[in-house]
Amino acid sequence: MVLHGCKRRFETVMVSEERGGNLIGDHQFINTEESASTLFSPLLELPVHIICDILSRLPLMNILRCKCVCKMFLKLVKDPYFSKIHLARAPTLTTNLVLQENIGKWGALHFFTFDLSESTLSSCSSADQDTPSYLNRGLPMLSKLNADFSFRTQRISLVGSCNGLLCLYFDLSSRPLYGVCNPIVGECIKLPQLTLSGRHCTYANHSGFGYCPRMKKYKIISFMHLTSVDSLNSIDSKRLVADVHTLGSDSWRRIENPPCPKRTSFDPFLNGCLHWITNSNRPAELITSFDLEKEKFKVVPPPAHFNVQYMNKVSWINIGVLRGCLCICYIYEDAEFEVWVMREYGVKESWSKEFSIDMKFYCKLRVEDLHRPIKFFSNGDLWFISSSESLVSFSPQKRTFRELRSMGPWKTEVTAHALSFASLKDVVGAKSLQVKNLRLGGRRFILGI
Repeated sequence: MVLHGCKRRFETVMVSEERGGNLIGDHQFINTEESASTLFSPLLELPVHIICDILSRLPLMNILRCKCVCKMFLKLVKDPYFSKIHLARAPTLTTNLVLQENIGKWGALHFFTFDLSESTLSSCSSADQDTPSYLNRGLPMLSKLNADFSFRTQRISLVGSCNGLLCLYFDLSSRPLYGVCNPIVGECIKLPQLTLSGRHCTYANHSGFGYCPRMKKYKIISFMHLTSVDSLNSIDSKRLVADVHTLGSDSWRRIENPPCPKRTSFDPFLNGCLHWITNSNRPAELITSFDLEKEKFKVVPPPAHFNVQYMNKVSWINIGVLRGCLCICYIYEDAEFEVWVMREYGVKESWSKEFSIDMKFYCKLRVEDLHRPIKFFSNGDLWFISSSESLVSFSPQKRTFRELRSMGPWKTEVTAHALSFASLKDVVGAKSLQVKNLRLGGRRFILGI
């Protein structure tokens, strides 16, 4: 059911704020003195939890329109219960991507929604030309002009997405700065600045953002290089530190000598832990995890065949999540792209090969094409950005590539994102004064951190 532009006035509406409870938990009913012949009277006479269930199944833009129908729908969408069931019932036929763009001192994030059941997509075949190009493929182009919505701010790096919240790193010249926002509800929060202890610091280009289910808290971890200068002996010493922040608190906690991440994982969060590939030359220390509850680093055992000789032939490797299991994908001898899955978390013997791609078998496929994965989907499909700046999907079942969209001539970073109506005020506490509203102009928000 889609509700378009209907205006309703309620004489009697009881809401959670008046009773100090939850809209859904109280199983309240909507009372109205409007005539029964009014268009949506039968719907509005349903129990609130049923109405909430119906609204949660609608596409994003229709839910946003429903907020304008009446005050009751507005209250429902703002209720924490609604955000939980909406996130849990995210549509299986659509996905959302965030494109990160930095031009000069300004940055922007553009949001797009995709239909996973698209059929009018091109696939790779041996008859195709040797050189791919978004210009001759006739692909629809992703740009800020056709984004569902966008917001701009200072130059930024997208740390990660978790439960509909985005963690951002602001590339300022003075001190590193982090922020968390939910553009759907138009809220943002600035995190406390890191304590640098008077040393020269350099951002290590690695951060993590995740949710601890037991503590019901969001946490951010930042890796920094601290440099100490001995002017007498002209010696500079550099060491890596990690700082952890719990969203809603007012401080960071320091962890000394953490394992150094080699690159940012494209899908690092699983089982309450963040995961990275490290820069260690020892196979046993290849994969590391960070437990958000205990705030401890732990080694995750790699597949049994990962010895020193084998790793020397691996030119690229990254880590992600496939069907709820930890997985690694890597390129071996610049000829084979392999994906291995850890069926039982933490058990070395449970690693098994999910699929592989023979680089020589597919036309136009180059090693660098697979260096920018975005996400594995529940059907096993892998989305990535090719070297020709196209959004591409690979199906292990059909053994085919599909070009979905052109990224245009400008290079951006792309992150999968789940849209959510969760309010930061519920995350950090209703009395918190840290939460700010995003300024809106047209379809574009302005984030004033």
